Amino acid sequence: MSAPPSTPTPSARLFLAFLAARLAFGLAFLVSAARKSPVPWYLPLEHRFVIASESPGLAMDWYGRTALGLGAALVVGLAAFTLARRGPVGAWLSRPASVMAVAHAGGLVLLVDFVYFGWALMNQTPRPWPLPSWYCPG
Repeated sequence: MSAPPSTPTPSARLFLAFLAARLAFGLAFLVSAARKSPVPWYLPLEHRFVIASESPGLAMDWYGRTALGLGAALVVGLAAFTLARRGPVGAWLSRPASVMAVAHAGGLVLLVDFVYFGWALMNQTPRPWPLPSWYCPG
């Protein structure tokens, strides 16, 4: 039986980095929404962005939260890819059992995503704005 390589394969490093980036994206998105952190909101009627904690009228925070999550994912993913080259993380990732553990963690992340977002989307109650005073149905 041959000894495991001292450095992990590039594909194992990439997979670990992708999983770390996915985790960072989800946490940044969720934490910024739960804490009501200031993020860029897009005002479609005015064609501009504002940074606020709550909606300043008819606005969408998806763009700002997604950009925040992508920034966090980029930083964490690059850090994980770099740190997995050598040292204790690299030695751990060079074992096939560790790569399978990372793959199982990736599957668990997907399962949690599907369950959470499926539940959140199925249980939301829309709150429409009132009709404008000038509107007269014909």
